[in-house]
Amino acid sequence: MKKIFLYIGILSIFAVSCDDSYLETNPTNQVTNQVILTTIDGLQTIFDGVLRDMRYQHSSMHSQFGVKSADLVSDLMGEDMVVEKFNWFGADYRFEDHGAKGYRSAYNWTLFYRMIFNLNEIINHIDNAATENEVQRKHLKAQALALRAWSYFQLIQLYQFTYIGNEDAPGVPVYTEATITGNSRSSVSLVYGQITDDLDEAVLLFEESNLSRRHISNLNINVAKGIYARVALVMGEWELAAEMALGAREGYTVMTAEEYSTGFDDYTQQNWIWGLEVNAEQSTTFASWVSHVDWSVGGYAGYGLSRKSVSSELFNLIADGDVRKELIDTTFISGTFRPNKFLAGGDKGFNADLVLMRPEEMLLIEAEALVRLNEDDKSQALLKQLRDQRMPEPVVVNATGEPLLEEILLERRIELWGEGFGLTDIKRLKRGIDRTNSNHKPAVAGIMVLDAGSPLFNFQIPQLEIDSNPNISEADQNP
Repeated sequence: MKKIFLYIGILSIFAVSCDDSYLETNPTNQVTNQVILTTIDGLQTIFDGVLRDMRYQHSSMHSQFGVKSADLVSDLMGEDMVVEKFNWFGADYRFEDHGAKGYRSAYNWTLFYRMIFNLNEIINHIDNAATENEVQRKHLKAQALALRAWSYFQLIQLYQFTYIGNEDAPGVPVYTEATITGNSRSSVSLVYGQITDDLDEAVLLFEESNLSRRHISNLNINVAKGIYARVALVMGEWELAAEMALGAREGYTVMTAEEYSTGFDDYTQQNWIWGLEVNAEQSTTFASWVSHVDWSVGGYAGYGLSRKSVSSELFNLIADGDVRKELIDTTFISGTFRPNKFLAGGDKGFNADLVLMRPEEMLLIEAEALVRLNEDDKSQALLKQLRDQRMPEPVVVNATGEPLLEEILLERRIELWGEGFGLTDIKRLKRGIDRTNSNHKPAVAGIMVLDAGSPLFNFQIPQLEIDSNPNISEADQNP
């Protein structure tokens, strides 16, 4: 019988110890599978391994470094990030690596399904695992459910168009058991149904197990609600999106201009809801997100091998005096727009922490949802709250209706630049891309204009999955 292609990494070979210093590695193979699956501490070890896998370099290739490599690809497939010289990630920028035999298609598929396999092991065994702490059981199960939902959300956005209008289209296989037998592609609506079911249960369990998380990498109720806010926004569930976004940023404030300027490299200096800490032992150096987005360290961007710049078109849309514009250097090299948002060179270097969710994103989700609900006054107040922290003087926000919505969408592009929302927002809004009238170079970019319905926005199912999975054939492939 054929089996699914994905490399499952049984019980997470990258697992780490489950004490407070869990960033120190401790191989899972030192513990028997039986012990791992029958105790909460063992299941915690698996979960820590999944978190470690999210920021791990998985091959000798310097473009496979976990979930932030997928985020970088998302931005490179948009129009606001420019690659100045064809090198690493150049094929992603040119839409040349989305095909069935492309390594990016296989890597994303393998990464998220490996996470799902290990999370299923936790979810399937946790109710019967030995523990003297029922609150801990609920808290760990909530984290596993929320992270499984996030993993499916990442997959469905990569391998199919957005939810609205494509509910019956083929999505991705859904697995709720730790199995290596391949399933067929579930419909988009069924995939989102699994995502929302997981998030509903996760939020409920977090409410019943209000434990302080050990680390910024761990999930809590804020993170779960933040994921739910993203999902609800894609599904057009505006009231739910606003509610969850507000809950996600509870206890967090919008960063000041000074805080925003500290470099996005150290979560302790900023106000993140969710992120991945990196230490010296686990740094992936050149094979890292910071190597590609930060010109201040000696990586691919810093050495000029594959600089990622801000689009001049976006730069010109940012108001003068805005700290986010001030952080873009236009004098370093003539004709370039050097981003200084992610500055690790003077602080953590290649050990820079990795941002996954911020309260500013949640504020913008709430603002967008509210304007779509015709609550313009509340939406205006939220947009003003953010802009007042980015401009030297308080601003006036008086647009309403569609113009207000456009201002919020532009604010997303500016505030969240480089954080991984390029492709997902393009597909969600069904707008396509236009890289003309900017500093994108046709010889490097290859493709300058794509309509919203272009099949190039969707990754194809990896060929090895089609060859190995009896329930997915060539007829099931994306165009």
